[in-house]
Amino acid sequence: MRTSWARPALVAAVVIALAGDGTAVALADTSAPPTPTAPTSSAPAPGAQHPARPARRALARRAEHGEVVLHGKAGDRTVDVQRGVVTAASPTSVTVRSTDGFTATYAFTPTSKVRKQKAASQPSAVAVNDRVGIVAAKGPQGLTVTGLRDAGPAPTR
Repeated sequence: MRTSWARPALVAAVVIALAGDGTAVALADTSAPPTPTAPTSSAPAPGAQHPARPARRALARRAEHGEVVLHGKAGDRTVDVQRGVVTAASPTSVTVRSTDGFTATYAFTPTSKVRKQKAASQPSAVAVNDRVGIVAAKGPQGLTVTGLRDAGPAPTR
């Protein structure tokens, strides 16, 4: 059985996209390298989006969950990402279930960043049945929330 590099690269791209780094498109793009062009002196228009944002958003919308090891100045670190619906919530932790049935529990720390409906919020604002996306650090204490985006209640069917 042949192992492909595309799936691990896609997972890495999604993690980086959710973490906010602009290199996600470089990891996800399998086309030929761009040809160099002369630099221009014009700055982007105020409010203009970075060209990588649509591609990052498209990857993030399709991601369910994953884990990747990132190399940094302080060494390697393991990062988990998950998108799903909150099944249990407290001021200290949250449990999320993805559409494929994968479930994980994450602990909040004082440095956890929470955004509810695009505004800065607190872990206590996260409620059962909310749609969330999580980036979490995996360490000796388990999974701790680095960032959580809460889109509000999931639509009822």
